[in-house]
Amino acid sequence: MVKIRKLLFSIVLLGLLITFFFVLIENQQAIYLPVYFISMDNYPLVGPYIQIILFCLSVFFIGLAILLMLVTIFYPKKSNTLVIKGKNGRLSVRKSVVENFVLETLKKEPSIENPRVKVKMSKKKIKIKIVGALRKTMRTTEKQNELVEQIRHEVSDLLATDAIKTEVYLKDEQENAGPRNRVE
Repeated sequence: MVKIRKLLFSIVLLGLLITFFFVLIENQQAIYLPVYFISMDNYPLVGPYIQIILFCLSVFFIGLAILLMLVTIFYPKKSNTLVIKGKNGRLSVRKSVVENFVLETLKKEPSIENPRVKVKMSKKKIKIKIVGALRKTMRTTEKQNELVEQIRHEVSDLLATDAIKTEVYLKDEQENAGPRNRVE
């Protein structure tokens, strides 16, 4: 994934470099340069096609700039505080409160060792990621789903509303630990 991203980023930067180079060539009379570049039309391979290439690259970069501007404006804001407004007033819940609440719930659970909890909050959504060493009795999918549902239900009860979407992810640390001894 990283190699594909680097390749796409390099192609975009190469297109931007070509566009800026030919803008420099066309406007080199504005200041004195110790070097004089020949006109765009006189380049052997790209001369007749350079205006079409520059037009297409300019349209692409204008579209990319508009897209990045829209993403910047409308990207959901992550915050450390979730504000829930109701009939009776306003409830403000901090990220650390949810983390500690889930951590205390997990410490009561004997089937997970050394749990770590990370919470990401946005305006209408909470994502809870739980990482820990699951015991052998907990490695079945049914029991993991039960634990996830239990935590999701308890967090919904804590917030006292169903308007906030809660997602809980459970990850076993021991799956990534590598080969283990058969006899312990």
